[in-house]
Amino acid sequence: MKSRNIGIIQARMGATRFPGKMLAKLGDLPVIEWVVRRMLRSKTLTQLVLATSDAVADDVLADFALRLGILVFRGSESDVLSRFVGAARMANADNIVRICADNPFIDPNEVDRLVRYFVDCHCDYACNHQDRLGSGYADGFGAEILSVATLNKIAIDAKAACHREHVTLYLWEHSNEFTLCSLAAPNELAFPELCFDVNVPADLANLEGLVNAGVDIETAASNIIRLAQMNSRA
Repeated sequence: MKSRNIGIIQARMGATRFPGKMLAKLGDLPVIEWVVRRMLRSKTLTQLVLATSDAVADDVLADFALRLGILVFRGSESDVLSRFVGAARMANADNIVRICADNPFIDPNEVDRLVRYFVDCHCDYACNHQDRLGSGYADGFGAEILSVATLNKIAIDAKAACHREHVTLYLWEHSNEFTLCSLAAPNELAFPELCFDVNVPADLANLEGLVNAGVDIETAASNIIRLAQMNSRA
């Protein structure tokens, strides 16, 4: 039977360093719409779910996601791990792909490569969202994947507030208990010094320059890197 690989997009409006960034415009589209529309092009994800908080401030984000045609799960603002468990249960997931909404240029092809790798390697967790375990990836094009069985184990064992807030931190801090793998970056994406996250307004301004240079919803990660390198030399 084919696995149900559910993409869970973690997002909220109350980011400390950049409040409201999910609906901040990047080109003509809000940041969250870049993430959703790019991930809807994935071939391995059965469904997308926005996992946001039940805070009033996130009502607008939940409404926006529903208009984009994806499911929404709402839960604790601080206990993000419980949000993921709830979202996975709602979507009847076998594996969950953690998608960071800070990555508007996330590449569906790279996420698909990760999912296929995870299914083949039979590990507990795999990633290609940044340079972890020597993967060499630029930051911002990939994701993290783990089985629901592993997610549920973490949810039972993780007690510290930091482990409830940061979904996969417990895995890394208890790596002796799990098999953690990373997908090696292809040569055209092996630029670990490059970062395409949106953490502060200046990051959004930098990515705006790439949108002005031609990056759109369908632009592949390799071409985004090429444009970023051209811009840095200009």
